[in-house]
Amino acid sequence: MYQLELEERARPTHDSLLVKYIAWLWIYATAANLTGLLGGLLAIFCLLFLHGPWNIRIPLYLIVVFWTLVRPRVALYLLPIAIPWGSLDQINLGGLNLTSADILVGLLALSWLMSYTLRPFLTRTGLAEHALDDEPTGIPRYLLVAILVFLLAILVSMTGAFSVKSSLKEVAKWLEFGIVVLLGARYLRTRQHIWTLVIIMFLAAISQAFYGYIQDFFNIGPQAFIRDASLRVYGTFDQPNPYAGYINMTLAVALTLTLLGTTARTRILAGITTLLLVSAELLSQSRGGEIALATVLIFVVTIGIPYLRKLIAVGAVGSLLVVAGYLAGVVPSRLLNPILRILGLVQISFVAPSSQDYSTAERLAHWIAGINMFVTHPFTGVGIGNYPDAYAQFHITIFVNSLGHAHNFYINMAAETGIIGLLAFLLFLIAIFVAGARAFRTINARYRQHKQQRTHPLAGMTTRAITHSQQLMIQLTNDRALALGLLAALLSVCVHNMVDNLYVHSMANLFALLLIALIRLEGVTRNTGSNGGHFDY
Repeated sequence: MYQLELEERARPTHDSLLVKYIAWLWIYATAANLTGLLGGLLAIFCLLFLHGPWNIRIPLYLIVVFWTLVRPRVALYLLPIAIPWGSLDQINLGGLNLTSADILVGLLALSWLMSYTLRPFLTRTGLAEHALDDEPTGIPRYLLVAILVFLLAILVSMTGAFSVKSSLKEVAKWLEFGIVVLLGARYLRTRQHIWTLVIIMFLAAISQAFYGYIQDFFNIGPQAFIRDASLRVYGTFDQPNPYAGYINMTLAVALTLTLLGTTARTRILAGITTLLLVSAELLSQSRGGEIALATVLIFVVTIGIPYLRKLIAVGAVGSLLVVAGYLAGVVPSRLLNPILRILGLVQISFVAPSSQDYSTAERLAHWIAGINMFVTHPFTGVGIGNYPDAYAQFHITIFVNSLGHAHNFYINMAAETGIIGLLAFLLFLIAIFVAGARAFRTINARYRQHKQQRTHPLAGMTTRAITHSQQLMIQLTNDRALALGLLAALLSVCVHNMVDNLYVHSMANLFALLLIALIRLEGVTRNTGSNGGHFDY
């Protein structure tokens, strides 16, 4: 017997190794692993045999395409990064420049369309209801109607367009906005999704802030951006004003979390973000950005810190008294004239402006040109996106070169789309803020309700129940701060647009992300408590 055992051990084991190898392949040769292997081989091929920059681009594009089609939410997570940085990697298709932000919105729409071919298959195979990782949108119907009316209005304005090509670019921008709102609300399903998106927004804005620091430190920029012997930073936005507007959109959220967040970690991280972004905002030297930021601060303090409302009311009354005193001649004009001069209300020459007043005079000249366009074409305007095409016929004095827009988005909208488009746009904004205010009221009511419950004695409650109540309060407090910050960010855009146009550089898509994050936050907060306090279901 012992001899037979030795002979068995000495027998070759090739068959057993082959069986083990096949079994190993059977276990690990999953679709995901095979896809990863093929992707790795393709990346190596591109790196070895393709010339730059396509040897980097193609693998990166393929990875993004794959994951966006499999998980559409990836497009939403990548959009905050692509909006500021996408202009560095543009693709020209028939004279139309596409950035990575445009491509991501297209992939988001494609993935959604593909879901209609996958859904019947998943239903037949009995997979879970949310196998496609989406759910019906929670967008209010009146907001959808307002978006549709606005899109129809800008299409109507094309009937009198100077350049159809310029109009198509603007129409595509607002169609992307609609896609992000409609589909983004389907894929941002949980509290974790929303906060992840916000954190990515923070990181993207911080990266732009550091890029601005580099421009300032090394004096990288054109001579035209130098004001008072210092460079106005502009990031990847080519202009300081849109850069400041972009920074403010995230800064408003960070500032609110700093002031109203509940935990030390939240406040410290948000505070660091706020300091970094405020520094970048100041380096841009954008007066419109500073006005918008001041408005955001007043709004957040007024709504979020009730015991300071009386102080703010006193300040508002004092400001009105100063204005009344100036108009009555009681307050010396020399005290307010420098401020009024900066605002373009006094001592501005359109024929021979000084170097100090030139930018203000140029902005006012573009306002007047836009108003003249509206007066000449009152119903449908000169065509959406056609302000620069029509400017040559409406310019005044020495300002013969168009800046691309009227430097006031409301005047710009009136000039390009007439009274029809302007009213549709104002209806669109009203619907946005009604939806945003409703979302904040819902979250604030839930916060107040739980806060009142916590004021009652905790006698008889178990330790687990007390811990759960504390965690729930922390979540509700942070969500309330986030909702107010998102609402303030939307407000900052509307205020800054009074002296500029922030719907450039794909920032309309960022505006859409802020809106759907606010709307979806209302939904997940409303269900808090019915599932043990967890927001993620």
